[in-house]
Amino acid sequence: MDRNSKTVWLQRDVVQHNSHDYFAVLGLPVTADAYQIRQRYLSLAKTLHPDVPVEVPRNKDKACEYLAKLVNPAYDNLMQARERAEYNALIKIIARRLLKRLVVLVPKSEAAKRLFRSPSDAHYVQAVEAIASLQYKSLDKVSEYTEQLSELNVVYALYQEGFHPALCDSSEASSQDSSKQQVCLSLGHINQLATHRAKEFSNPLLPRSQAYIRSAEAYIIAKQWTMALGDLRTALQIDRTNSKCHALLGVVYLNQRLLGMARLSFQQALKLNPREPLVQEHISQYAKMLSHVPNRYQKGSGFFGWLGSS
Repeated sequence: MDRNSKTVWLQRDVVQHNSHDYFAVLGLPVTADAYQIRQRYLSLAKTLHPDVPVEVPRNKDKACEYLAKLVNPAYDNLMQARERAEYNALIKIIARRLLKRLVVLVPKSEAAKRLFRSPSDAHYVQAVEAIASLQYKSLDKVSEYTEQLSELNVVYALYQEGFHPALCDSSEASSQDSSKQQVCLSLGHINQLATHRAKEFSNPLLPRSQAYIRSAEAYIIAKQWTMALGDLRTALQIDRTNSKCHALLGVVYLNQRLLGMARLSFQQALKLNPREPLVQEHISQYAKMLSHVPNRYQKGSGFFGWLGSS
C-alpha cells in the first residue's frame, strides 16, 4: 500500500494520534455487537500485554503502548451503545452526502477494491476478518492494516446507503468530462474528514458553533463545498454574529461561482468585523472572477467599492 495515502491520524505511528474509527482499531465490522467487541478486546489484550509470553520476539514497550493508547480507548468507547450509534450515524451522513453528488470513488487497498466491485454483508465481514487476523501480528504494520479496515468501513457504509459500484482508477477519473463536475476522492480521505468532524464534536470545551465552523473548514480544504455549506448554515443558526463564519460562507459561494451570494456574505462579515482577514484574503479572487462577468451583471457589485465603504 502507498504510505502517502494514509489518513492524517495514521501517519507513520498510529499510537501518536487519536483515532475515532474505533471499529477499525479493534479489527471489527461496524455491525459488531457488545459481545463481539468484548471478545475481540480480550483477544487483543492477551496478544499485546507485555507480561504474556509470545513465540516471536517483539518490542514489549511498543505493544504496551498500542494496548494503552489505541486498543483500550477504542474498547471503552465502543462498549457504549451511544458511541457506536454516533459513529455509524456519522459515516452514514458522509455516505449520503456523497451519493447526492457525481463522485468517482477510488479505493486504495485491494480489499476495499474487491468489496467495492462486489459489495455485500458477507463479503464485508469476511474482508474485515481476514485483515484483522493480521492486524496486530506485526506491530510495524498495525497502521497499514488499520487504515485498510477503516477504508472497508466507508465502502460498506456506501453500500448500505444504496451505492452501486463504478470503480475507476486515478487515470480514468482524471479523464472524465470536467463539465460533469466529477471528483476523484480517496475513501481514506472521506474517513479523514469524518474523523476530523468526530474529534471536533467530541471536545466539550469547544462551543457548538465553533465545532461546525472547524468541520466546515476541513470540508473547504477538501473542496467539499456542499458539505461545508451545510455546516456553516448550521453554525449561523447558533451564532449569527460570527464574522469568520460569514466570511467562510462567502468563500464557499465564491468557489461555487455564486458571486452575488458571496458578496452578501463578505459584506455581512465586514459589518461584524471590518478587518475580517478571510475577506481580505479573497479580495483578488472575487475581483478576478467578477472581471469575467458581463457588465450588465456587475452593476452595484464592485468589490472594492463596498469594501472601502464598510
